[in-house]
Amino acid sequence: MGMLAAAHKFGPGVKTDLAKSHWWRRNRYMLPTFLVAIVICGWFVTWGDWSFFAQEDFCGFYDAEARSLLAGRLDVPPAAIGTESFTFEGKTYGYFGIGPALLRIPLVLLFHNMDGRWSRLMMFIACVLNLVCAHRILTLVCRERVDDTHSQRLLRSLFILCAGIGSTNVFLVARSFTFHEAIIWGSTFALLFTCSMLSYFARPSKALLTLAGFLAFMSLHSRATVGIAPLLVMTAVTGVLISRSFGNPKALGSILAFAATPKARSHALLAGAMIMIIVVSYLGVNYAKFHTLNGIPLKYYDLYAQNPRYLQMSGGRQLHLENIPTTLVSYLGFHGLWLGPKFPWLFPSREATFIGSPAIILVEGFSTFPVSMPALFVLAVLGCLPLLRGSGETVRRLRLPALALLLGGGVVLATIALTERYLHEFYPVLMICAAVGVSRVEQEKYPRVTTIVIAALALISIAINCSFALENQRLDAWSVGGVPDAKKAQFKKFQRAIYLFFHVAPAIKQ
Repeated sequence: MGMLAAAHKFGPGVKTDLAKSHWWRRNRYMLPTFLVAIVICGWFVTWGDWSFFAQEDFCGFYDAEARSLLAGRLDVPPAAIGTESFTFEGKTYGYFGIGPALLRIPLVLLFHNMDGRWSRLMMFIACVLNLVCAHRILTLVCRERVDDTHSQRLLRSLFILCAGIGSTNVFLVARSFTFHEAIIWGSTFALLFTCSMLSYFARPSKALLTLAGFLAFMSLHSRATVGIAPLLVMTAVTGVLISRSFGNPKALGSILAFAATPKARSHALLAGAMIMIIVVSYLGVNYAKFHTLNGIPLKYYDLYAQNPRYLQMSGGRQLHLENIPTTLVSYLGFHGLWLGPKFPWLFPSREATFIGSPAIILVEGFSTFPVSMPALFVLAVLGCLPLLRGSGETVRRLRLPALALLLGGGVVLATIALTERYLHEFYPVLMICAAVGVSRVEQEKYPRVTTIVIAALALISIAINCSFALENQRLDAWSVGGVPDAKKAQFKKFQRAIYLFFHVAPAIKQ
């Protein structure tokens, strides 16, 4: 209290410095956790060589797209898109959004001989931003709690560890495919958008609203599925602002903990204008490429043109509602893992449980939330009730983003493929609900017991996801990309050494 009184006496500058100092003292224990997660992700993204600028298969598309955008085009050379090409009117296109390509524009302008070498660095940056956003949301949710016990610190550290290496985050960074970069940036921008909207709900300003609109634009143009969620939030907020500008100044103020908005009409106009820009630009890019508003017209997909059976099975559509029962059971069940005799011993399932007659063409290795991410899954389930009840201002502000992100991620349930990377579409909503779950555990009567359970589940989550990442990276067991022969041989030699250690050595001792 004396420090606060002194700060008030000497002015706002001192208060700000003291607030920063207080924040650092309360959060510095998280630094080792961040370092562990970042180092492990850095090891995976660089294949253990710590080279962030090495070339990999299918990592040059966004560089080529950036150069095309600078030239006023959207098509790319066939070599840049490879087997994922869409051919329309003699030109080759990718179905991926332009968001990550926009990030590349300054790089391709400044570094002319680095095309195809930026994906690892960009994946790593997105990974770090995921951890920053997860910590920001956790801090805001838990800031109303004065206690700072060892159990709380352990639980929050476990949350960050799982956000980094106990989830699909580490799986994606293990391969810097264009597929993975599209998904990770779509989710990262959605998390950044959520953080900006939390600030906007607390202190409405046009600067924050503009920032949120930009992040919504980048999310949708990176990955349309999860990216539609920020657009839904912006649309709902625009509706609230319109209501406030026409005689209801406190519209949804309690439900969303949305502070009063001075000059709500101008905010509504700004939000509406940004929505128009986002929607028109997205549809405009699709039309400019394929003369249709559909971003993935499968009839132009070269792979399907070469295999008409796939086009017939899909009906020319990427989304099928009849797929949802199968994907729900596949992603929420308890069969997403099998044990192998060789290191890393834990491998994703490749056998889906089909319900009805789904139009699912591709089944890659995949797992389930309860099996591969049990710690975050349990915390997220625990966080659902507080979100419904609205326990705390920050929790109420998270209601709308959480619902929208759940709906946006849910779009992949109707797609024609089952694959591990699609689980990451739910990563942003998982972070939100799990952060609220952490807060709930801290308020329970016996938090230590629950924290011990979460710690055990966190170790399982880390082991499983790092195992999946290793298989994806070193064994080329998935459908895209190739593993360099030297890397594959090196890993198989390591596998054999471990296998012999556990199986041959005991026999010799006997």
